[in-house]
Amino acid sequence: MSKTQNTTPDRNTEEAILQAAKRVFTRKGFAAARMEDIATEAGINRALLHYYFRSKEKMFERVFEENMSHFYGSFISILNAPAPLDMRIRNLVNAEIDMLLANPDVPLFILTEISRNPDMIKSKMEKMPVREFMMIFVSSLRTEMQKGTIRQIEPVHVLMSLMSLCIFPFIGKPMFLTVSGMPPEQFESLMQSRKKVVADIILQMLKPEQA
Repeated sequence: MSKTQNTTPDRNTEEAILQAAKRVFTRKGFAAARMEDIATEAGINRALLHYYFRSKEKMFERVFEENMSHFYGSFISILNAPAPLDMRIRNLVNAEIDMLLANPDVPLFILTEISRNPDMIKSKMEKMPVREFMMIFVSSLRTEMQKGTIRQIEPVHVLMSLMSLCIFPFIGKPMFLTVSGMPPEQFESLMQSRKKVVADIILQMLKPEQA
């Protein structure tokens, strides 16, 4: 009984540290972030922080891996589902926007670290599901091209369009809200309606050319 009671707070503390680390890394980047900053953000002392994570590098690795896994792990199962391509595209867009709504700070965190530490990020991404996701996406489109159900198009262009159409509104959210005068509480409903808009654009890109 005592063992069960002790493990739950430990998991909660570890998760609180990871969430605090994500916020600090997002604001300052990996290089400028300090262990003291993360401990303060998490509301704990540095000794306890070191008990859970021995180095800033280990903490960053966990944060980055978990964020990337959140984004791409579930997408793989969507692409592998036995459904028509148009349905898989719509499900993929829905899942990506839902994930972004639940984790709005993730895109900026990932893009910031990719630009600041390209070599380090490249080595970490090779071990994550993002590569598998891209391979399955490209393979799915090439299969449909061979069947003649979609036009001949470079799959990477389609993937880049899909990702940018979903992700950029979250990165540019402060600008969009300022320019449009939209109340922040309306942003989520806008992104819910955007699911169909994005999927329609991607499917139009794939539509076979008229003879």
